[in-house]
Amino acid sequence: REQFDKIVKTIRSERFSDTAKASADLVEFMGLAGVGNAECAGLRWQDVDLERGQIHLLRRKTGKAYTIKIYPRLRPLIERMHKEAQELGLEEVFHVRDPKKALATACKALKLPPYSPRSFRRMFITDALEAGIDPGIVARTQGHRDGGVLILRTYRHVRPKFEDEQLERLK
Repeated sequence: REQFDKIVKTIRSERFSDTAKASADLVEFMGLAGVGNAECAGLRWQDVDLERGQIHLLRRKTGKAYTIKIYPRLRPLIERMHKEAQELGLEEVFHVRDPKKALATACKALKLPPYSPRSFRRMFITDALEAGIDPGIVARTQGHRDGGVLILRTYRHVRPKFEDEQLERLK
């Protein structure tokens, strides 16, 4: 999570890029919302319901629509971006389709291993599970309809410290 914050800050501060802010917004959104590049690609402001605190997405992989909540840590980013979009009359939420170049540049500058957009989806899911959020709820944030089966199968790599803390509850 700390590396994620540094990556976003580094992308946002890139002085020689005309897409630095847009790339940083996209990467930050993917990490905070737990969604992938494909879901972000066609997102329009009409899909964002600030009043109800929801974002309607299309899972490109399956072609299924699903809705996520605007989580508390996501809300400030969405509200700022929405205000800016209204001022400019923009309909699309993101104006950069692929943040790979910005990510590669930031990771290199920070001397971090290369991250991909999928890395931030995995970060989100791991953070949610470690925060004790029910796997079924985490699954719904990913557009899954299996009650968390795939999430549990894929994210068994729970960090040992977290696993120990969870097992301590069996006293």
